[in-house]
Amino acid sequence: MRQGGNSALGMVILVLLMGSATLHISRYQLAQGMSLLADERQYILDFHQAQSALRWGSTLSWPPGEGWLCRQEKTFGWQSCLRRDEQGRALLRGEGEGRELALWHWAENQGDRLRLSPHGWIDYCPLASELCQP
Repeated sequence: MRQGGNSALGMVILVLLMGSATLHISRYQLAQGMSLLADERQYILDFHQAQSALRWGSTLSWPPGEGWLCRQEKTFGWQSCLRRDEQGRALLRGEGEGRELALWHWAENQGDRLRLSPHGWIDYCPLASELCQP
């Protein structure tokens, strides 16, 4: 009779150990998922900040000139920069304040205003790397 009680106790301990290991693994996976969720949330915020900066920059009046011209929006901290080339094309860059993500959009000059190209949005700088930073 004693032997049956020991095996039942052993089974209970084994079930408790397996449950504890399962909880530990689940907690680890949850922590990893929360980290990925935080990264995704930050990317979405950065993306929308950059997109807003592009839209804001497209409404501004830009003076003539070559090279980068930058404007900072005071309320939200957006930064829009414009680079014109000799052919009259312009590249608009938008990013949020202190953000790493920048978005780009090709545009055409129409006086001191810009007309964004319908399919000109890109998420990387199309220029040589030394020309990409304002």
